[in-house]
Amino acid sequence: MNRKTDLHKLLLTLSLAMDFSKHGLMHHHQRVAFISLRIAEELGLLPERKQNLFRAAVVHDAGISSWSKKSYLEEFHVFEPWPHCISGAKLFRSLDGIAPISDIILHHHHRWDGDNDTSLAGESIPLESRIIHLADRIDVLVGAGRNILARRSGIMEKIKSHSRKLFDPMLVEVMEQVAVKECFWLDLLSEFLPRQLEEEVSADLIRLDMENLLKLGDVFAGIIDGKSSFTHKHSRLVSAVAGMLAGKMGFSRKKCDMMILAGLLHDLGKLTIPESILEKPGTLAVHEHNLIKQHAYYTYRILGLINGFDEIRDWAGLHHEKLDGSGYPFHLKSEQIPLGAKIMAVADIFSALAEDRPYRQGLPLDKINQIMWQQVESNYIDGAVVDVLAKNMETAWDLHRQLKIRETVVAL
Repeated sequence: MNRKTDLHKLLLTLSLAMDFSKHGLMHHHQRVAFISLRIAEELGLLPERKQNLFRAAVVHDAGISSWSKKSYLEEFHVFEPWPHCISGAKLFRSLDGIAPISDIILHHHHRWDGDNDTSLAGESIPLESRIIHLADRIDVLVGAGRNILARRSGIMEKIKSHSRKLFDPMLVEVMEQVAVKECFWLDLLSEFLPRQLEEEVSADLIRLDMENLLKLGDVFAGIIDGKSSFTHKHSRLVSAVAGMLAGKMGFSRKKCDMMILAGLLHDLGKLTIPESILEKPGTLAVHEHNLIKQHAYYTYRILGLINGFDEIRDWAGLHHEKLDGSGYPFHLKSEQIPLGAKIMAVADIFSALAEDRPYRQGLPLDKINQIMWQQVESNYIDGAVVDVLAKNMETAWDLHRQLKIRETVVAL
């Protein structure tokens, strides 16, 4: 990882994980970003505002990650959308350089007529928020069905019927000009859309250094862990423990930072799993466990799309591989598993055992230590890594305690 990472491509890639639902991979954020950019292009929006519009559009629903809560956004009329707008805005407020997207996300469900949870109405609503609101509802109407060109007139009639109520009438008129072009609708549902978006935003390169990558990783850890009340700090704890272990095992400062980032993103693929399975109090059925197994695969594949993330991809995506080859999803054996992934596996198991789960309370240190060594004896995890953890168990436990205190303070 010798070069800075492009912000736009990173957001575009990571948003893929946010787009899984019971219907599969929906590409909703990418499509909303595409529609928003076409409107911005027709408006002649200045480059800086267009950049912020894209960044906000491609993560606009970051404040909601559970499928059960997300499903109501699939309806054209959304009642009480404010909680996820507020949560999403908070996630990005402290990020250097892209904090302006926070207010855009906050207002992206505001109605033009002012029937909102704030006093904003009409042109007092940020223009970028108005654009995303319109683009978001267009994508909901696009959905699935017969040929999109046969449906476009009906979609636009629905949109026009809510001009001056839900939507800015000026933007509806602009959208009518965009909608005339067949290429717009065909691009929207094309398998080439991700590549097209990537090429379009690459003209405005924004490079992130490691400090800001870690901040963005922390944002996505919040999105991932928001999936279930039982994993509300899991990614951050795995990240902290993995980073500590890497340092104790001689990793450089740069490699430790990469390990911390990999830990923050190691469960990215869990956004593809129904929370009913993640929170099930009893034993998982075979078909449910098979769904759980896909999360490591998607973590690996999605992170693999980001230039320069090869090691981070391996450390994050291979954390469920076992030394005897019985792990998943690739069934790698000891010599095939990078040391970073072995460290991540140990950090993940420690964190899972220390945390409360739907089927049990968090375990005490002596019990955790016993289980970890049993895993070593079964040839599942690396004994050298567990030995380092055992010698620093109090430090790992203190990281766990600090996270609990931090979250209690935030809640207050």
